[in-house]
Amino acid sequence: MNILIKTEILISALQNVISVIDKSFTKPILSNFMIQTLENEGEQGMVEFSATDYELSIIERIPAQIKTSGSICINAKRVFDITREFRAEEIHIRSTEQLWVQITCGASELRLPSVEVGLYPQPKIEELNQQLKISALDLAQCIDLTLFASQTNESRRNLMGVALSMTEDQRTRWQATDGHRLAQVIQPVEEMNFGEVTEIILPRKALMEIRKVCDLMGEMVDITFDERVAQFSGNRIHFKTRLIEGKFPNCDPIIPKDNDLRATIHRENLIHSLRIVSAISTEKLRPVKLNLEANQLKLESEKTEFGEASDEFTVNYDGKPFEIGFNTRYLLDVLNVMKSEEILMEFKNSMSPSVIREPNNDIFLSVLMPLRTEW
Repeated sequence: MNILIKTEILISALQNVISVIDKSFTKPILSNFMIQTLENEGEQGMVEFSATDYELSIIERIPAQIKTSGSICINAKRVFDITREFRAEEIHIRSTEQLWVQITCGASELRLPSVEVGLYPQPKIEELNQQLKISALDLAQCIDLTLFASQTNESRRNLMGVALSMTEDQRTRWQATDGHRLAQVIQPVEEMNFGEVTEIILPRKALMEIRKVCDLMGEMVDITFDERVAQFSGNRIHFKTRLIEGKFPNCDPIIPKDNDLRATIHRENLIHSLRIVSAISTEKLRPVKLNLEANQLKLESEKTEFGEASDEFTVNYDGKPFEIGFNTRYLLDVLNVMKSEEILMEFKNSMSPSVIREPNNDIFLSVLMPLRTEW
């Protein structure tokens, strides 16, 4: 193999590869990635980069000048660490005898060992019948508005991702929960065919990596899936991920329908107040108490050896005086992914789940379980 690639393009592709490769070193072969030349598309030569950790795979096609066709398998981190220091515009990569690879950029020249191509578990994109088509912007928003609420530890694997299903009115539903909070997005899409598989659970890692490159996937992203895997394809980038096995819990019963105490709150004001009152707390939960009365919201921290803090500001609320406690981090997590200037918080009582949503918008909602506060 003998190719010339623009340095900027190569570094961008390697950044995506590095995110996917296995970093545990328990399977050394997975620290490598593949470069393979493709048939010329018109006058444009193309090479394919691919990497996998068995759970998640990436395939990205980038333009290159192909002098000699072929393929190589080489250590991803080593190549990335070297190439990101290069300053010339083009990088020359060619394979030599006995599995060596020569990399040249300007006056810099390196010779690195490679791995026999046949030993690498090269990922392949499959033909899967069930599919949906979503804009890249909507996909990014669905990930941002749900992934923060998913579980991060292994105690309940079925909660370590986002559940994707179809609503009765032919929209997609994205849900995530860790048992203490729920995030849900109801998103219309361009095309959809769920068929026999009515719900899939997309893993955290896959969605995190897909989110990083949403702006490189063109206007539309095709999602195809079956009961085993899901594939995300847009522009010249393809991701393939194993799905999380198990059943996602039915969250409909925990979404309150009769919370009649409603407050419209300026989102940035609430974020700043939460940061103020939680600054003195050393507890993991960082509990905060919200006191609502006519057009006023007061936030209080628990009294500790480091002192106490409070803050208050004007809100739109005309219900009865009311107080409720929350985990500050959970509140900040949802507020930080929302984009609206104002939010709507809906309460029933101090021990019932509360709802956070955007006023006049039924696409997104988050449910938070309250904390018992003793001060």
